Amino acid sequence: MFNNLELIDSFISENPFNFDSEELGIIESWKNHIKDRFLLVTHLKKYSVFMTTGKDQKVYGVIGIFGKVEGVVPPFMPQFVETTLLPFKGQIIFCGLFRFYNIRIGSGMRGGIQAEYQKAKRRYGIITSLDTPVREKEDSDEELLKLYVKSRSNRETYLEEIEDILTKKPELANIYHREIGKSNARNISKRLSEIGVAPGWFAIFENVVIASGKSEKEVRAQLADLLPKDKSEGVHMFRYGKKARGK
Repeated sequence: MFNNLELIDSFISENPFNFDSEELGIIESWKNHIKDRFLLVTHLKKYSVFMTTGKDQKVYGVIGIFGKVEGVVPPFMPQFVETTLLPFKGQIIFCGLFRFYNIRIGSGMRGGIQAEYQKAKRRYGIITSLDTPVREKEDSDEELLKLYVKSRSNRETYLEEIEDILTKKPELANIYHREIGKSNARNISKRLSEIGVAPGWFAIFENVVIASGKSEKEVRAQLADLLPKDKSEGVHMFRYGKKARGK
């Protein structure tokens, strides 16, 4: 049927089972199906999350027909599955059939899948209906940039994407610098502890400590003297020591 959508039109036209208009509308909506190989990423309270495996990845919240999806699939995740997603009364169901792939997903691959899942979720959200066009979320470039620079491995994986965003939106450069500093703060704190540095406030630009002091106010005063105003927003500040927190 999904390879020949004219069958849906023929069925609706003939209506051999005397379905009412609502039931025929459901069947007609199946033209908006998605037939693909997916990654079943996780089971959430309201639905299970399926992610497409093509270039422009999207994630869908899918419910079962009679029960939860997790009741009819193997317990290990993530896993590759082939199925067809269908709209049904404002939600997404699957066609009732799964094809599973005997592909072992190691820890390294799982990390990549989680990164792609977070990327797709930040760009489009978790899609729970096929009745309306999918639109990219506002401010997604900023959110994606934060994801791409979250760790060194992410920065290496998404180097081209980072360059594309900063070329398109150079005003996000300070967010780029600040997020890198944020990701390096833990290692810098660890090193300060190894050296035996007393608790205090520190300001870092990417991986360079550029100011420090006993109070946040003191460090901010130093920054005002040290950095051009347009660079100050790219600094990550954090309190090292007891009750540490960052800004």
